[in-house]
Amino acid sequence: MDSTLDGYRLPLITALSLLLLGFGGIAFYGWLRFGSSILLTLGETGLSWCF
Repeated sequence: MDSTLDGYRLPLITALSLLLLGFGGIAFYGWLRFGSSILLTLGETGLSWCF
């Protein structure tokens, strides 16, 4: 295996992991902030059973 590729693998995996963690955190915050409104809206339109 080429040793130059090994030097780039860990930072790339770390950056990708942090990016995915950030997206997950934003989605979780959005759910905490607007989750009740989402469920009430879906319940009013009769689509809440889809969850």
